[in-house]
Amino acid sequence: MKIIIVKKTIILLALLSFTVSSVLAQDANNPIVFAMPVLTVVPDARASGMGDMGVATLPTTNDQHWNASKYVFNDAKSGVSLSYIPWLRGIGTSNINLLYLTGFYRIDNKQAIGASLRYFSLGAMTFWGEQQEFIKSSNPNEMAIDVSYSRLLGEYFSAGVAFRYLRSDIAGGYYTGANTILEPANAWSADIGFYYNEPIRLGAMTGIVSAGLSITNIGSKMNYGYKENESLEKTYFLPTTLRLGGNLKLDLDYYNELSFGVEVSKYLVPTPPTVSGDSIIAGKDNNVSMLKGMIQSFGDAPGGFREELEEFIIGVGAEYTYSRVFSVRGGYYHDSKWPNHKYATVGAGIIYYMFNLDLSYLIPVVSGLQSPLANTLHITLSIDFGKSMRRRTFANN
Repeated sequence: MKIIIVKKTIILLALLSFTVSSVLAQDANNPIVFAMPVLTVVPDARASGMGDMGVATLPTTNDQHWNASKYVFNDAKSGVSLSYIPWLRGIGTSNINLLYLTGFYRIDNKQAIGASLRYFSLGAMTFWGEQQEFIKSSNPNEMAIDVSYSRLLGEYFSAGVAFRYLRSDIAGGYYTGANTILEPANAWSADIGFYYNEPIRLGAMTGIVSAGLSITNIGSKMNYGYKENESLEKTYFLPTTLRLGGNLKLDLDYYNELSFGVEVSKYLVPTPPTVSGDSIIAGKDNNVSMLKGMIQSFGDAPGGFREELEEFIIGVGAEYTYSRVFSVRGGYYHDSKWPNHKYATVGAGIIYYMFNLDLSYLIPVVSGLQSPLANTLHITLSIDFGKSMRRRTFANN
């Protein structure tokens, strides 16, 4: 991929050229800008096929991304999963990919640990100057490494935490005169999550009702070293995300299972104000600390209460499973803030002994505006070790 770099626009081109939101959502109102948007991409095909929701669904190996507290309720003793997502295929690229490797281990019936590696390759980039002179070639990439610990706090309730190291190298370092532009950026972040999971009976049917809450990517700002002069640096918030959801799974009979749920999420990142010159005419100053920015994000939209409501994202999804072997899924994802973030999802999965293969596909629903992840196949292969075919009972543990 070839990019022409101009000094005054390098941040716009390099930071935002690969973000779904900033490239295609040209009609978005007061876009929320943050570093490493790849952290917001759903890595596993099962959750992707169910409307991009996973904070409260039944436990899987990929819960490190959603809510690590779910691991203690997993039917398997341990598991490992690898996901592959081709990125930006909708706009013609062929060498930008996301790989996600994750795994967990249940220490006992009350404790579990997990870990994951997320690697985003942006392919090869060639940088050119204002006079079309060759500057350098680079292979930009981003990565996140994290570990988690979860514990059962009651018969049906658990909590979990995760700690994450982030590195974003989107230009390989770019130098021009006395200015240093887009050096690799590093940051640390943490997640916290809670999960409720209880077996129920509805008439002749059994089932499981579950609910989840998580806040992910709570961490330091990222500094890419961009300087217009010696006294100005640019820092960017991480995509801190609040998720709240519920899910109901019903055993219709011995062979048939049906699960459906809903999830609401919001970026806890301050909305940029509307400015005129150096004066703020609507909204609030977003040059604040991480903690203040999280609190401020609930009431700083320049458009007022209506725009605040538009910052809440909704995902709904359902899954039908036959004989615990074959599953089909569908869902819908709605983000009012971004026209190209409204899409339907479909997916399927098959289980063969300890192996799980899941696929998903995204279908844009807004004419003329489609996500760069549209019309691409998400693939996840998981292996569960020591998995019980029946749900474990947590009573008397």
